[in-house]
Amino acid sequence: MIASHRWFSAAVIVTLALGIGLNTMVFTLINAALFKPVPVPGGERLIAVTCRPLGPAERGRRRMSVSLPDFRDYQASVKSLDGLEAAAGESAVISEQGVTPHRYNMDRISSGLFGMLHIRPVKGQDFLPGDDQPGAAPVLLISDSVWKERYNAADVIGRVVRVNSQPATIVGIMPEGFHFPNNEDLWMPLVPTAELQDRAHRALELFGMLKPGTSLTQAAADFEVVSRRLMTEYPKADKDVGALVQTFHQRYNGDEIETVFLLMMGAVGFVLLIACANIANMMLGRALTRRREISIRAAMGASRWQVVRQLLIESLLLSFMGGIAGLGFAALGIHAFDLATQDVGKPYWVQFTMEYTVLGYFVVICVMSALLFGLVPALRSSRIDLNAALKDGARSLGTQRGGSLSGALVAFQFALTLVLLMGAGMFMRSFIGKQSVNNWIPADRIMTSRLTLPKEKYPDAAARQRFFEKLLSRIAGMPGVTSVASVSDLPAEGSGGRVIGIEGAPLNDPAHGPSAAVVVESPGYLNLIGLPILRGRDFNSTDGDAGHRSVVVTKDFAARHWPRADALGKRFRFYSDNKSGDWMTVIGISANLVQSAMEPSPDPLVFLPYRQDSYDSMAIAVRTRANPSAIVPALRTAVQDLDQDLPLSDVRTLAEEMNRQFWFLQVFGTIFLTFALIAMLLASIGIYAVMAQATGRRTREIGVRIALGATASGIQRLVLKRGIVQLSIGLALGLAAAWPAARILAGLRFLTSPTDPLLVAGVAAVLAGTGLFACWLPARRAAALNPVNAIRNE
Repeated sequence: MIASHRWFSAAVIVTLALGIGLNTMVFTLINAALFKPVPVPGGERLIAVTCRPLGPAERGRRRMSVSLPDFRDYQASVKSLDGLEAAAGESAVISEQGVTPHRYNMDRISSGLFGMLHIRPVKGQDFLPGDDQPGAAPVLLISDSVWKERYNAADVIGRVVRVNSQPATIVGIMPEGFHFPNNEDLWMPLVPTAELQDRAHRALELFGMLKPGTSLTQAAADFEVVSRRLMTEYPKADKDVGALVQTFHQRYNGDEIETVFLLMMGAVGFVLLIACANIANMMLGRALTRRREISIRAAMGASRWQVVRQLLIESLLLSFMGGIAGLGFAALGIHAFDLATQDVGKPYWVQFTMEYTVLGYFVVICVMSALLFGLVPALRSSRIDLNAALKDGARSLGTQRGGSLSGALVAFQFALTLVLLMGAGMFMRSFIGKQSVNNWIPADRIMTSRLTLPKEKYPDAAARQRFFEKLLSRIAGMPGVTSVASVSDLPAEGSGGRVIGIEGAPLNDPAHGPSAAVVVESPGYLNLIGLPILRGRDFNSTDGDAGHRSVVVTKDFAARHWPRADALGKRFRFYSDNKSGDWMTVIGISANLVQSAMEPSPDPLVFLPYRQDSYDSMAIAVRTRANPSAIVPALRTAVQDLDQDLPLSDVRTLAEEMNRQFWFLQVFGTIFLTFALIAMLLASIGIYAVMAQATGRRTREIGVRIALGATASGIQRLVLKRGIVQLSIGLALGLAAAWPAARILAGLRFLTSPTDPLLVAGVAAVLAGTGLFACWLPARRAAALNPVNAIRNE
């Protein structure tokens, strides 16, 4: 039967290929990001432990690190784990004679971490018990990728290199693909220092392995008991600090990632429901042409269950055929998503591959789809009046049956499509809005990079200032360079945050005072990016020195804190740990700059001179007359001439850097838009098919109406009326359903408001226009019928 109705079968298979393929693709992504265990023995039992603030002291923070003394207490007291180890992440530079220095992610780990994970170096040895003791010779483990890319897989065991300018011996190479916990390439022992021994100094993250049969809840209860004891024993350091126990996936794929992936699952679920509704309508229409065949089967002794079983088996075969074709769509989608997320900091253990769990989901979704689109048409088709069905011309009988069901399915399709379009519209409107952020900056002519000075070599502010002043002076003299500056955070990259106290406005509780976004810069940075000073002046070479504490504030900052006065000459200061800093004088008011593009309501922005707050990590921005990429080799040479152990990292134009901040919106916006467009196509085809079938059943009636004088416009209105009713019901239901879905999306801080009237009106108009066009095509054909041929139709 499938082969004898090949075009019908092909339409069903293609529709299912889209629905099942998208579901399989998204489940593969979700399985990899949220469910698949970390690739270590017992990875499903791996947990991550941090701290959570229980009081107001850590306002706005959801997660805190753990101190070394607290780690030792947890390690000794928590009994629900097979092991508990610690790691402290940092950035490290490997340098040595004859090889270009390079910056890598590094973890300092407790000596038992890799033993707990049952992971051993493939060459060399793991850390020994004495390697993490004060005074021990520094040793280093490197990843397989560092070994191959930096050393061309040569024998490096026992080789002495410099790590942040300090000598260390390579003792082992980790297995291929291993970068635990989150894209690390280097590991050194966690050696206790005076700073780490301070219980108030929180620098560690803990990783534990649950005992078999122990739940996360049981482990969390054990940690809670210990944390309560520590609060009592050490009220100064551990007051209002509890333990936060999470699965490894929860820790590294946080709430927003989980929410977006689950929304994607809901979106493709809607697409599949729309596809099944479409196919159900197609099956209902086909049932009319099979009434005589099914009646003969029944007359020959087939029971109703046998007829239903045959039709369901046909549906199941069609579903698996569509599913197998959909696996190709899924593979293409997975590959495209993998390519789009290669350079965005995706955890190393997230590998988007199909496996047995995905194949099991695929089988279930194929069977469920067959039941969804096949069961109701099968039950309707098996309900036969033999006397009526076997008469000649009986193909016109029962034509009104299923009409209301088909209409309900069409309304259902459009309701789901509107929900998808609303979600896609929120993503795309946010992405387009972010793309226009700071578009006055000549970002394509500015080359950026980042330098991080090791504290061991540049221990104080004076040393850091001397280095950056020498470097900027050298770069400024290069051919083609029009200006150069250093800055803590590039535009749209984010900023630091400080609590402030305004002179003349007493601050009773510094923990709950007003806050400001802070960017540290060298003189000339504002001119380099083209941000005008509206009043006052920019920084000079003395601003920031003792007695010259100065700031430049944006127009928004001035308006918020001195709405009825001139901000020039006004003073404020920062608060840290309830201690106030020096008073700073406003010397300039700049135009506004969007510094944190992904925050819905960022704090107003202030600029500090580098001599006043000398960070060890700064971005270098170089504006050129021509192609900025041409300056990169000279930049590297300038840095190496000053310090052979320092590498440039994150080398890219400012335009590329700003676009990287919005990859999330671009990728997921494109995905949701694709889902919504497919849903709209299927829904439009669905309403077209229903209208065409209904019009076909009324051919003779329409012919009689035309013969009696009905006009073409009257016939079009007659046919369109049913489609408009179905479309209107679908839009009304869709708007009602879209509201709670949009509120969930609005919980993502970077998306536009779901109450945006332009977005709601635009989405409704697009869907209504598409639906009306699909209705108009059968109406136009009906109005053009020849009445004689139409009356002879039956």
